[in-house]
Amino acid sequence: MTIRDDINAIPDADLRSGAISADYLVHMDFVDMPKRWWTGWGDLESGGHVWQGIGDMISISDLPASYGPSADQITLTLQGATQEMLALAKAASSRVYGRDITVYQQFFSVTPVDSTAQPWSPLGPAFALYSGRMDQMTYKASEVTRAIELTAEGLFTNRNAPPNGRWTDADQKRRHPGDRGCDRMHLYTNYSPIWTV
Repeated sequence: MTIRDDINAIPDADLRSGAISADYLVHMDFVDMPKRWWTGWGDLESGGHVWQGIGDMISISDLPASYGPSADQITLTLQGATQEMLALAKAASSRVYGRDITVYQQFFSVTPVDSTAQPWSPLGPAFALYSGRMDQMTYKASEVTRAIELTAEGLFTNRNAPPNGRWTDADQKRRHPGDRGCDRMHLYTNYSPIWTV
């Protein structure tokens, strides 16, 4: 079923009531504990999963407007992080980098036409707006605020790059584990040799 079919499946009476809202659902596939949360309050059951409500604790940057494949980057920001959260962010690169992230949009009936339905009932299934991979987690701390930022890149970020196509130590080790031929490549960045005759 496509996004258009999902929206068309919403009853016409609900659409015409004007009491419809939408929110984001986010699935972050961390290594040890995948997380599902949404930008509302309380737990939400949708698509066979329970999504934890976090309200406005985490903000999401502008999502790409196109529904086609994209390499756009998004940023998620957690405001008011605790010291424990900052410590986890410092050690999170192995749990976060390269892991999948998907942002969904879910329509809700704020005041349902059907009297048996609860307020803020999901209307149809959620549909994916953005799929990507988590990149870098950074943290900022000052006397006033503490924030953690996580960037994610679209699935097509490295589409044109050949696999292991860079002459870096990491790529060389992926090609030939244990090879130390590119260990010193970082020393030669912006290096101009002086040739003697």
